[in-house]
Parts: sequence; structure tokens; C-alpha cells
Amino acid sequence: MQNEEVFQRVFWAFHPSIEGFKHCCPVLTIDGTHLYGKYKGTVMIAMGCDGNNQLFLLAFALTEGENVDRVFVLSLIVIRDYGCVLDVYLGWFKLNAYHRICVRHLASNFMTHFKDKCLKQLLCRVALETKTHSLVGGYSFEKWALSHDGGRQYGIMTTNMSKCSIVYLKGTKFPITAFVQLTFYRVNSYFAVRKEHGASRLALGEQYTSYVDAKINANVVKAGSHEVVLYDHFQGLFHVKADKGSKKTSFGGRTYRVNLHEHGCTCGKTLIYGFPCSHILAACHFRSIDFRSFVQHYYTIQSCFSTWAPLFNPIHNEYEWPPYVGPVIVPADSMKRVSGGRPKSTRLHNEMDVREGKTSVTCGLCKQSGHNRCSCPNKNMGAGPS
Repeated sequence: MQNEEVFQRVFWAFHPSIEGFKHCCPVLTIDGTHLYGKYKGTVMIAMGCDGNNQLFLLAFALTEGENVDRVFVLSLIVIRDYGCVLDVYLGWFKLNAYHRICVRHLASNFMTHFKDKCLKQLLCRVALETKTHSLVGGYSFEKWALSHDGGRQYGIMTTNMSKCSIVYLKGTKFPITAFVQLTFYRVNSYFAVRKEHGASRLALGEQYTSYVDAKINANVVKAGSHEVVLYDHFQGLFHVKADKGSKKTSFGGRTYRVNLHEHGCTCGKTLIYGFPCSHILAACHFRSIDFRSFVQHYYTIQSCFSTWAPLFNPIHNEYEWPPYVGPVIVPADSMKRVSGGRPKSTRLHNEMDVREGKTSVTCGLCKQSGHNRCSCPNKNMGAGPS
């Protein structure tokens, strides 16, 4: 009898993705979706973001379900090449990786518990505020407040980008081998198209990606209306007063302190996003200083091209593969669906699943709300009242 082993879970990542992620912004989002085929389970995906704000598919996994242990294991695998060691009981041995909370899910859970839209909006405003303020409470603010993040999230506050890419995996009913092939061809198509686009922009001599170039140009326009006062030339200290704009105070425009030697501004945006804010641009223009040293290298065309430069090799025909030597993998009986028909949803619904302003169902026969044409009590009596 052949040696058999029961399939439990599988993880895969392609070598070009592993190499390309070294040139992406060092932020990972992890999300999952359920399988709806013959077997139960959860598809998990780890994603990054390149310097042009494009999604970067890094790693995939099929597990029994989406829970903390599975997320930790996937996190450990995808970042182990960067010097991080995870222990389930002791946590991180090295602080080369930091955990953050999706603000969208945090606000949704907050709304579910407190049932107050005004408080939810205030929570979102605090989470997205870039200027540091004193916050009252005992929770770890660096996990959800952008002002306390220390520039580690690059402004990525939600797992929305993972959800955008996981749509085409939702409801997958393929065998696992076909599923792996699907991800292989999809990721390869991203690499082929974006590598060509990066090479063309590199040939034109452009320095920064279109995403950050548009952001910097917008900040340059804002900087033109700022008032700059020099305090110390050697330390690079400036006092920058912004125009009133849409943020009015009783004393006119807001003022910010800029320290060019420390690459700092009290607005916090340069540290958070990795490119200069309008106040630093105004100070650089005042002293005729090149602002390019304030732009992180992830946003350069060279880094963006290097992200997508690794090559995928075509898959050989199956009869050309070397013979497999190993145990026979059999499916787990516990993961097989016992009932036929459409599987029941296992998603835990919350207020994120309810659209704001959604109207109730209206029957097409009697024009009454609360039911549809199929469940109308008057469907056997013909059309409803005219």
C-alpha cells in the first residue's frame, strides 16, 4: 500500500514575486476568502504595493480557516527573508516587523458596539490625522492612528487593496493544482505588462513614478502660497505659514516647524508618506535646496522597474516533469462538504455589509415593500392594485 498523507494546508509564492518585493514599500496586507466548491477552506493572500501605488501579489495559502494562527504563519513565511522571527508564545524576537489594524474593520467593529455614526466618524478622523496629538486611553495608538505610526505604513490604513485583488479568487471551485496555475498566470501577466511600462518610462529619463510625481507637483503648487521664515541656516530650521485654504483658524493659516537636517515637519506627512510635504518644499525653495533627498527610493522609476523585472519562466508540459517521489496526498474528510446544493455563507456580517441609504425590497406585483414578486401573497390573484 502506498504511503498516504492527508492534505491540510498549502502555501506558495513565486520566486519573481519574492525578488520583486524587495523593491516595494515594506508593507504587507493579508486577507482571505472562503472556498465554495466540493471542499471547505479559506484562500489567503499577502499583498504589497509598488512605488506607483500598484498592487503586488506576493504569497498565497489554502488553509482550514482564517484565524490568528494562520495569519501569523503566513506572515512569518513571507517576511522570514527580512530577518524577522515569530514565536506564537513570545511574539517577535526582532522589531523588523510591526502589526497594524485595518481602520475600516476597526471603525466597523466600533460602530457595531457603540451604534453611533458621529463617534465612528470621529474615530476615523483621529485615525487619519497626520499631526501628532495627545490621545487619551490605554490602547496602542500606533496600531491604528496614522500620527503615531512612525512612517511604517506609508499611508496604507486598510486591507482594501487585498480585497480588490481577492475578488477574482472568491468562490473558487477549481482543483488546487488549477488554482495554483491561475495565480501563476495572473501574476505573470502583471509582471509582463508593468515591466514593459517601467522600461518605457525609464528610457524617457523620468525619475519618479507617475503616482508620487503627481503628489509632489500638487505640493509644489501649495508651497507657492506658503510664507517661509528662516530661523537657523546651519540647522535648517524654518517656520512655514500656510494660507487659509479650507482649514481656517481664528488666527489665519496654520503654522508648521520644518527641520531640513532631520527631514522633519510638524505636519507629519513627510515621515508618513515618504515624500516631501508642501512645507518642506517651500523651505527647500527658499534656500535653493534640492528636495529629491526627501523622496524615498521606493518611488523612483528604477525601483519600480526592478520590482517587475524578475522573469517568469514558461511551465513545461506535464510529461516533461521529473517523476514524483513521495507520499500520495489525499483530501481530508473533515473538509468535505456534507450537504449538496448551494453552501451556506460562513461570513460574519457586520455593518460594513450594509449599504448606507439602502432601500427595502419592493414587490413588482403589488408594489408593497418587505417582499418580492416570488414571495408575494397576491401573486395568484394577478397583478396588484394599479
